[in-house]
Amino acid sequence: MRKINEVNGAVRNNRRNAKKTEASFTFHRVSFSVCIAMFSGVAGPVYAGPGASTLGFDLAILAHRGLDPSVARYFQNAPRFSEGVRVVDLSVNGERIGLTDARFNHEGELCFTRGLLDQAGLRVPASVIDKQVAADQACHDFLAEFPSTVLNLRPGSEEVSLVVPTQAMREPQRGTGHFARGGTAGLLNYDLQGINSHSREARGRFLSASTEVGFNLGDWIARSRQLYISTDGRSQTEHLYAYAQRDIASLASTFQVGQISGSSSVFGGVQLTGFQLSPDGVEGGGGSNGVVVEGQALSQSRVEVRQSGALIYTTVVPEGPFALSNLPLLNGTSDLEVRVIETRGGQRSFVVPAASFRGAVPVKSGYTAAVGKVRDVDRSGADEPLLAMGTGTWALTADTALSSGVQLTDHYHSVGLALDSHFAQRFSVGLRNNVSQDSKNSVRGVGNSVSLGSALPGDVHLTLSATTQTPGYRDVLDTLRNERGDGTDSRFKHQYTAGLNWANPQFGGFAVGYTRAAHFNNRTSQHVHASWNKPFKYANVGVSVDSQLGASGDNKDDNDGVGIRLQVSAPLGSDRSLTSTARRQGSRSSIGTAFSERVDDTLNYELRADSDLGAAARHALGGTLNTTSRYAQLGLGVNRDSSNTSYSGQLQGAIVAHERGLTLSPYRVEDTFGVVSVGDVSGARITTPQGPVWTDRWGMAVIPGLPAYQASLVEVEGKSLPRQIDIKNGIKSLEAGRGSFSTVDFDVVKVRRVLLRAVDPGGQPLAKGASVLAADNTFLTTVVGDGLIFLNSIDAPQALTVSSPNATSCKLQLDLSEQNDEGQLYESTVAICS
Repeated sequence: MRKINEVNGAVRNNRRNAKKTEASFTFHRVSFSVCIAMFSGVAGPVYAGPGASTLGFDLAILAHRGLDPSVARYFQNAPRFSEGVRVVDLSVNGERIGLTDARFNHEGELCFTRGLLDQAGLRVPASVIDKQVAADQACHDFLAEFPSTVLNLRPGSEEVSLVVPTQAMREPQRGTGHFARGGTAGLLNYDLQGINSHSREARGRFLSASTEVGFNLGDWIARSRQLYISTDGRSQTEHLYAYAQRDIASLASTFQVGQISGSSSVFGGVQLTGFQLSPDGVEGGGGSNGVVVEGQALSQSRVEVRQSGALIYTTVVPEGPFALSNLPLLNGTSDLEVRVIETRGGQRSFVVPAASFRGAVPVKSGYTAAVGKVRDVDRSGADEPLLAMGTGTWALTADTALSSGVQLTDHYHSVGLALDSHFAQRFSVGLRNNVSQDSKNSVRGVGNSVSLGSALPGDVHLTLSATTQTPGYRDVLDTLRNERGDGTDSRFKHQYTAGLNWANPQFGGFAVGYTRAAHFNNRTSQHVHASWNKPFKYANVGVSVDSQLGASGDNKDDNDGVGIRLQVSAPLGSDRSLTSTARRQGSRSSIGTAFSERVDDTLNYELRADSDLGAAARHALGGTLNTTSRYAQLGLGVNRDSSNTSYSGQLQGAIVAHERGLTLSPYRVEDTFGVVSVGDVSGARITTPQGPVWTDRWGMAVIPGLPAYQASLVEVEGKSLPRQIDIKNGIKSLEAGRGSFSTVDFDVVKVRRVLLRAVDPGGQPLAKGASVLAADNTFLTTVVGDGLIFLNSIDAPQALTVSSPNATSCKLQLDLSEQNDEGQLYESTVAICS
């Protein structure tokens, strides 16, 4: 038992030091290391590859130390890999490639097979050593073609290191011809949210369901997105779009057909039913649009974002500042209308002008052409005229682009110019000028906008924008509003925005945002958002200001005024924090405290208490719980005060249908995606460009998004695999074309490790140092003491030969049970050697 405990202790210590990408510790490394240590007193230099000098052994010393002299024949050329295929840790020119299959000949020399060369990213030599074997098993004469190669074989640690000349490396495969193409899969993205509140006076219920269905087929993308909202029994459905699109690589363009959003660097976006050809980022790939909407909620609130008259996004936010990013914009040239609706009944709204975020939506050179009927997205019964639109963008320099375009309907036409420039890596400017004529209403006018961005010294970032239009200026949507009697006096006359960000290690980070709009009906509105944050030794302090100032006209809101919020957060360990808040909005003041903890990658929660100050004091308690499983994201919340109780919930995720079945994802699936399998291993953690995912009970997981026309990595975390699973290569690189569906398979090997106690027919343990040979006389390991034999990978019953130091041998029949415990690192058994 003492020997077994020693082995167990060695096992535990080695597992703690295992590398991240290894599925489990490979124990025959220990056997080689023990042998090498034993021979250190009688052997010479350490082996560094083929061509090492032959070692001599004193057979008398070997016998005296209890080792079988026959082992000398195996190690006469120093430590080496045994013949056959082995899983080794491969590195090339200092860069770790990962675990991979490597084949060795009877002399322990490495065979440069086609699979090994592909895995290492090396050129394939024309000549092979043995032409009689199959092409995939042939050993290519790599060392003869690249003689300066340095090959280091380390059998004791199962590592192979190559240092090769640069001409032996393959050229990186770039260009559209090498991107992954095709694939077939269907998907459903869903986002379900609900709030149920009740008080003594009334009950309230809100439910929203945002869904997107579609498929990828032969590089075609088909998508349909719709939004359902129910508020206190009143429901509405928004159908945003249904279209199909495909990238045309030869034209560096994207073709769309169906219900689309007109794309133009000159005009505002228009919802069409038709087709469009527009420039696409085939050279650089896509990414987030970079637009962020910031505001502050006075209590738990629902936020709605509209663009071009369509509701594009809704979510529920807790009390306090919020920032919405990665919004599904219909285009980059139309304003965003934001409305914050409180569960207590109040609401606030503001506009984010398109001029303020145009710099976040890149301008691409090329030509855009669109033809279709203008969609009546809010179903008001307005006419849907046929619209033709064309835009051209030309690169004047590497950092400057000029655009020009035209829009035409039966009674309306508009022309425009735009100039976008980035210079000195610190400044950007955008200019737009549009002239329109509405012949049906006999009006014409001009619209202009300018946007400036600057990265000033001292980490100061400044953005400014201004948009103006004359009374007679109309865009296409303005003509439709006039037809249905909405009038044009509500249109804006001027819009101005300003933003300032400054970060300083000593003073903290500052951010200020200001928006002002003046309308033709003499109504004005202003929105201010500012914040300051600074970490101190024991706490983080932040102050935020949010205000709607100077509202005039008939739509002045009771919530207008300056809101100030002070927040102090003290960390209580690595993943816990205690936050105290004081806030004032108009005549209303309150304080609150919240405790939050991030339990792990998949679970976090928050508990909070709030109190209003003043005569009408109100106390509230609440909490939220958020979890990300391998199948979906779930959020739950509850809030209770003296007069009202509310419950909230959110469920997000996706379902992907592919040739292997249905696979669930906790994240929204993008235009370019895939699935990954890790054998039939459940719960394996995989890192993807969109975040970690976990395999389901069938070993499958969804890669929710891949950057188009860019290299990305998918990696299996070895520590998440069961103990009896080895993975050959846990990292794979992908280069996917937009609209493709990729399938990634990681090969895993289930191994059985056996700690065997071998005894002779009389029940006595076999002698220490005896050699253990396979059926083909391949050396496996030695008896380490008390008859203990550790076998690293046994997949079937087999007969072993044990050769003792006294030149006697016996046969050991190893029989294994059909079932084994996958939670155990190895299984123990006893066998008789006869």
